[in-house]
Amino acid sequence: MLKKITYILLIILFPLILVACNRSHQVVSLPPTVTVAPVPINTAPPTALPSPTPLPPTLEPTITSAPPTPTPTLVPTSTPSLPSGPTIKRFAAGQQLAITSIHMISETTGWAIGGLPSVGDHVLRTVDGGKTWSDVTPPELAPTGDLRLSAEGFFQSVETAWVTYDNQDRLVPAAPVVWWTLDGGKSWAASQPLDVANLAEVYLVSDLQFVDSQNGWLLAHVGAGMNHDYVVLFHSADGGQTWQRLLDPFTDGGIQSCYKNTLLFTDPSNGWLTGDCNAVMAGVFLFHTGDGGTTWDPVTLPEPAGKTGIFSDFNVGCNSDYPVFFSPQDGMLAVKCNYFSEDPIRYEYYLFSTSDGGITWSPEKYPGGAVIFFDPDSGLALGRDIYQTQDGGTTWTKFATVNWDAQFSFISVDLGWAVARSGDQIALVATINGGKRWAELQPLVGP
Repeated sequence: MLKKITYILLIILFPLILVACNRSHQVVSLPPTVTVAPVPINTAPPTALPSPTPLPPTLEPTITSAPPTPTPTLVPTSTPSLPSGPTIKRFAAGQQLAITSIHMISETTGWAIGGLPSVGDHVLRTVDGGKTWSDVTPPELAPTGDLRLSAEGFFQSVETAWVTYDNQDRLVPAAPVVWWTLDGGKSWAASQPLDVANLAEVYLVSDLQFVDSQNGWLLAHVGAGMNHDYVVLFHSADGGQTWQRLLDPFTDGGIQSCYKNTLLFTDPSNGWLTGDCNAVMAGVFLFHTGDGGTTWDPVTLPEPAGKTGIFSDFNVGCNSDYPVFFSPQDGMLAVKCNYFSEDPIRYEYYLFSTSDGGITWSPEKYPGGAVIFFDPDSGLALGRDIYQTQDGGTTWTKFATVNWDAQFSFISVDLGWAVARSGDQIALVATINGGKRWAELQPLVGP
């Protein structure tokens, strides 16, 4: 019961801890105290951290240059009125970097957020598998004084991306915009400023995504209190040039209670919102929209076999996360249940699947961790223990253990990258055998 009360207090004190909220799946801002020291990497959790173990030369991936593609032209339908002033200065060639979030598109090409502890986030792009990076940061206004900027990005392809900024003090910006590029960051265009009128507490972007070239959504946390995580939801129907404010704390929309961790749209109409109520409310926080985010309906999940009452017991807090959809009809969703009345707290993990757009769900146990699926059968569960499934999550096989926490980016079952963290250490690592072994990369700005 003490741990449950502690979790309730965390919700009540949420404005004080909002800075530390997990910005998983997409962007993690580099804290000012983090140093760019390499994380010792190995395949088993030791009692003392050893020296890094690189991949043998025979396992080094072959990096080939991407073929040149025609450079598209950005043509905004209107020119936004933006404040003037100095913009973020890009890093010089040879500068070593700390990658804090990575999203690879192919074996060679990908995007990242990162920089240095003393400066804010930069937008980076690689064409050699993460060894060197081009600083392609959009011309966002440079912050004044000690303020540092945090970036949130959605990287749709090797050429197309959207990026927006908040600041690490979580102050509400005067005129935030969404930048977009169609040529791999060589040029950027800015949206019309987002409507942040009457938002006075905080501003923390947690989700930015597009389902096609035109339809995108942006979710920002703007306040908290009494088990409420107040959010504002924007929608763009023109590729990110203009944004409509769909929901906010004043219009509510039924989604302002409990912390929201993941927003996922499967097409221009259907979307899913997952979250965590920390047992202050019974059941699993899960909402669905069928009208592009204007209205949301709660979804009731069936209780796993042998777990009668688990979703109505206030001593158990169950949260939803890591939704994966292959189509608007076929998808999976991870659920973690915390048994607060037990000391130490016990956890159970379930993977719910649907084949009818969420009308019905079927649960299976899974090992826990971030869920990545490459097709309806093949997937990974990523934590300090790494598991693989070949039957859609019915059975899992553990084949690797690491001694660090990470944000992962896999493009296949074998080929992946991770931003690894151990204490105040951070490193970019890569694997070509599904995580059985990892090689440390030393990212720097290329010529």
